[in-house]
Amino acid sequence: MLGCKNDYNQKQIVIPSGITVWNKNDELPSITSCDQIESESERNICFQQKLTKSIFDNIDFSQIVVNNSLNDTLIISILIGKDGKISLYDSQINLKIRKQIPLIDSILYNAINNLPKVLPAIKTNIGVEVNSRFELPLIIKTN
Repeated sequence: MLGCKNDYNQKQIVIPSGITVWNKNDELPSITSCDQIESESERNICFQQKLTKSIFDNIDFSQIVVNNSLNDTLIISILIGKDGKISLYDSQINLKIRKQIPLIDSILYNAINNLPKVLPAIKTNIGVEVNSRFELPLIIKTN
């Protein structure tokens, strides 16, 4: 008699690292205060706004002294782990900002890596929390 036995445990499912293909039903990362918003786009905007505010609240402005005024934007790439831990993945900072704020990398690193955990992204078709990455613009404006 031929046959096969299909005993498997869902916890043994391995999701390959690398590029994750997002479906419209997948859940993006969020925080509790935004998670109750029904519209996905509004929930995502809420999350990004609150995250940006938290980053600015964590910046140690005592380390920032500029000689000339700045009005520029830098882009930070944030990684949210499947455990909800937020970390700085990458940043795009132009030379003008780097010259005025030489410690900008460490300032951003400290501000972002000290943020509280958030609700991670979820691949809803398999019900697994996954790493996610996205970019945020940060406007640097001094007088």
